[in-house]
Amino acid sequence: MRVGVATVYTPGIYGGAEFLAAGLEDAFRRAGHVLHSIRIPFRFDPPAAAHEAMAQAQSLDFTRYGGGQIDAMICLKFPAYLIEHPNRALWLLHQHRPAYDLYNTPYGWTQGHRETDKLRAEIIAADKKSIGGARAVFTIAERVSQRLMQHNKIPSRALYHPPSDEAAFHCAEAMPYIFAPSRLEILKRQDLLLQAVAACSRPLQVIFGGTGGRRSFLEDMARDLGITDRVRFLGEISRAEMIALYSNATAVFFGPLDEDYGYVTLEAMLSSKPVITCTDSGGPLEFVVHGETGLVCAPNGEAIAEALLRLMDNPAQAAAMGQAGRVRYDEMAIGWQPVVDALLAGALGGATSPAQAA
Repeated sequence: MRVGVATVYTPGIYGGAEFLAAGLEDAFRRAGHVLHSIRIPFRFDPPAAAHEAMAQAQSLDFTRYGGGQIDAMICLKFPAYLIEHPNRALWLLHQHRPAYDLYNTPYGWTQGHRETDKLRAEIIAADKKSIGGARAVFTIAERVSQRLMQHNKIPSRALYHPPSDEAAFHCAEAMPYIFAPSRLEILKRQDLLLQAVAACSRPLQVIFGGTGGRRSFLEDMARDLGITDRVRFLGEISRAEMIALYSNATAVFFGPLDEDYGYVTLEAMLSSKPVITCTDSGGPLEFVVHGETGLVCAPNGEAIAEALLRLMDNPAQAAAMGQAGRVRYDEMAIGWQPVVDALLAGALGGATSPAQAA
C-alpha cells in the first residue's frame, strides 16, 4: 500500500516531532508499505508566516503523487493536516499552540492585536473544517485529545508510541546525579530545576543534555544563583551518550509546561529511572504515578528541591520507583504496530472516526 506521511519542516530544528515522523515512516516501511514523505516548510515568526503556510497546504491536492496513487494520507502537524486527500487520517501532535492553549499567555499571541486576532480566527475555522472532515482523528496523547475537545469540540483517540532506539535503553549502576535531557527552550522550564538546585539544603549534581535558544540564559542564571559547581550543560550529545547518562542517573527531571507527550518520560521509564515532573506538565502525567514511578510536584523551586532530595537521599527508594516505571511501561504495551494498524484502518474507513461518530 502507498502511504503518505505529511508534516512540517523547519530548518535547523530536529526534536521530538521530527523523531516521531521518522519513527512512523520507518514503521510503515517495516510493515511492507511504500512510503511517501511529505514536508511543508514552516516558520514560527512572524505570525503572518503561519498564514502563508496555511495557504500553501490548502492549495495542495495529494490524491496523486509520485506517479501513483497514495492510498492513505497520515497528517501530523499544523498546517500539514490542511492538505487534501480523500483517505486522510490525522495523528495530531498538537495544533498551532500560540492560537490555542498558549493564547493570551507569555508564550503565545496576545488578544487585542489586530493581525494575530484575525489569523487566530482563520486558524480555528480551518482546523474545524479540516480536522472535523478527516476520516479519522487520533492524537499522540490524552492531553492533546483534551485540548482538541476543549477548543474545537472534536473527539479523538490517543495512540501512544515508543521513543526511537527503544531497545537500547537500559539500567546501570546509579550515580549521584539528576539527568535533565531536553531542548533548552522556555516551555521546557529548566529554570525551575536551577531554582530547585539553589534551594536544596545540600549540594547535588545535575546534568543538562541538549541544545537550544535558552542555553546562555540558563548558564547566566546558574552563575547568578551561585550553583555553577552543581550543574553541567553538555550541549548536543549523541544518542549513545544520552542513553548512557540515563542508565547511570539516580533520577530524571522533566518539568515542561503542558507538554504534548514527552519522550523524556518514556526514555526514563525504559531506563528504570524515576521521573520528577510537575502538576502542570501535561503529557508526562499520563505515565508518572506519584510515589510509585516518580514524583509529581508543584512547579516551583522549593517543591522540586524537596523531590530531588527525597530521591537522592534514598537511592533504594529511587531504584524501586524506577523499576516500577519500567514495569508500567511494559504493561502499557506501547509499540509502533498498533499505531500503524489504527491509522490505516482509520484512513481507509475500517475504523469509526471519533469525529464522524460525534
